Amino acid sequence: MNILNKHLTKDQKIAINLYISRDAREVDRAFHAFRQGEGSHEAVIHALEAYQNRDGGFGHAIEPDRRMVDSSVIDTTVALQYVMQLPISTRHTMIVKALNYLEKQYNGEKKLFPIVPEIVNHVPRAPWWTVNEAGETGFEKTPGNPSAEILGYFQRCQPGSVFTAKLETDVINRLHEITEWDMHEIQCFYRLAELTPKAELKEEIIHKIKELVQFTKSPEEWSGYGLQPLQIITNTQSPLYNQFEDLAEENARWTAEQLHTKGYWNPSWEWGQYPVEWEQSKKEWQSYLTVNACHPPQYLVRG
Repeated sequence: MNILNKHLTKDQKIAINLYISRDAREVDRAFHAFRQGEGSHEAVIHALEAYQNRDGGFGHAIEPDRRMVDSSVIDTTVALQYVMQLPISTRHTMIVKALNYLEKQYNGEKKLFPIVPEIVNHVPRAPWWTVNEAGETGFEKTPGNPSAEILGYFQRCQPGSVFTAKLETDVINRLHEITEWDMHEIQCFYRLAELTPKAELKEEIIHKIKELVQFTKSPEEWSGYGLQPLQIITNTQSPLYNQFEDLAEENARWTAEQLHTKGYWNPSWEWGQYPVEWEQSKKEWQSYLTVNACHPPQYLVRG
């Protein structure tokens, strides 16, 4: 059961549906309709096609914090978060092209994915996506973001490939190195735990999360930028729910209270630059955050 859904009133749910039908991005409207049993998964694929480039990667600001047409690793992972929840074959052209793109991006020597290309410096963006002279953004210090999540896609879709085996080795080595969770890296490893067909790997990840996770614990902290329980524990079937039930339910109650009267949630961050483009990004984040809050992941892609 969706934890957040329990704390939303009937009027709030009506407001959310009206907002999505009127103002959400096409991909989010299509995904919401599909998850509601009112639309087709083909409509989601059609909407996603507008974000996929010829190189197989995704761009066009599907992750709204960079107004960039070009493909990036992070945009491709966001697109695959939608795709993996559709009842389609792992051999679907969209998946095959996206995984081929990701494999080409991997830096085997550094054991990480460059999350964004250097061309990002030439477009309006959030300041944390600026690439420095060394070709880095700062996220490279926690390479499990997004390597762990990407491993989950390869294990689901190309379990026998040489690249999948190589990436698995690197990701597991990274897991063993972690002594303190970064909020983005922990989310990527949790997605891997949900996606992997390997029970031992899932158990190892969940054990390490339980051992080291540090959730924000108060409304004051939740109003800022930090790891909230609901960002990982989205439903009562989560292997973390029993241990963190009280905190997750409290966070869900607070989150429900933050819903705008027009039926959307706002992002908890701002760019502090490019004000015009930020307003567009903010609207797209409202769409993404609202639809994903309503629909905890259900991975339906099949071999």
